[in-house]
Amino acid sequence: MDDRASRKSDLRHLGILIGLCLFLGTYLILTTVLIARDGVFYIRQAQQFAQYPAGVARTYPIGYPSLLWVTHEAVTALTRSDGPMLWVYCAQGVTLLCRALALIPLYFVGKLLVGARHSFWAILILLLLPYPAQYGSDVLREWPHILFLGLGFWLLYWGLRRRYWWVLFLVGLDAGLGHLVRPECAQVVFYGLLGLACVA
Repeated sequence: MDDRASRKSDLRHLGILIGLCLFLGTYLILTTVLIARDGVFYIRQAQQFAQYPAGVARTYPIGYPSLLWVTHEAVTALTRSDGPMLWVYCAQGVTLLCRALALIPLYFVGKLLVGARHSFWAILILLLLPYPAQYGSDVLREWPHILFLGLGFWLLYWGLRRRYWWVLFLVGLDAGLGHLVRPECAQVVFYGLLGLACVA
């Protein structure tokens, strides 16, 4: 398969996956009665972020609450309304958007490892499994974490394979931003060092 046909196939696969993700995610958001207990904590952290960002940063990773706060501020400016449910919908929307975006690096990492067809079917199954779907429409930081982790691995593999050393800067930036969501994202730097040792 030539590059042009491969790109068209990738776009078609990603279009189907992201469309299905957004459809299922929106349905789950609209039918959710209660958000997770952790979600209430994250929303409180986001509300406190405006008054005391240093205090929030000292007690907890600031990445996810700051994403919730920025989204809430943007939606409030557009709709000129506010309330508890707006916080909940903004937070659920952030998580769903991160889930949809995470499918892109996951698909390409899977394509590198097992091929485009198998990667498509694996991610389709992941989309349809109940718990990942529920986490992707709740106020939880799992999918934002997976977005940064998957993007870091994809950039790392691509940079090392083509010997584009400048991509390692992007890998470090991704790991740093991901660390603000969950500290486990810092492992990308460790894998980068291992990869450098292998190709050097």
